[in-house]
Amino acid sequence: MITIETNSIALHLNTMEGTKVLAAVTNVFKGADTHDWCLVQSVLAPKVMLDYSSMNGLGPVELSPKEVTNNWEMFLPGFDRTHHQLSAFRVQLNGTVADVHYSAVADHFIDNDVWTVTATYHTRLIKEDGVWLVNYHKINYENQTGNVNLPKRAHEVLAERKASSL
Repeated sequence: MITIETNSIALHLNTMEGTKVLAAVTNVFKGADTHDWCLVQSVLAPKVMLDYSSMNGLGPVELSPKEVTNNWEMFLPGFDRTHHQLSAFRVQLNGTVADVHYSAVADHFIDNDVWTVTATYHTRLIKEDGVWLVNYHKINYENQTGNVNLPKRAHEVLAERKASSL
């Protein structure tokens, strides 16, 4: 499930293009939360620069939509559920390029435990054949709270599922 606070974006989305841009951005997170990898891939450009360096210490990496979802598929389903809440959107349209800056709170659950990540994002989209597609997605990590060991547990859950299916 994804929650969007619209009061802070109303002035920026008076155009049809702004609405389409925001829909593409939110579909990335909606697809991640519901494990709808086809939805995620449908809003990604053929090559996407992902930059999670502020969170994981690794540099930016350019991936295909399938590579993006393959990576997420090896992690997110290890949680019982996730919920990304997005807010404070700032959308800048410049022809066929859109830059979107926004805040996010991402809750990750296993049993009664929760791991919460607070961050801001910069997502850039390009318009190809009338469709807005994400080609740059950067997280600016701010904080984490709750059970910070849940990411490790999520990987263990997936490994246990794989072992039991053999």
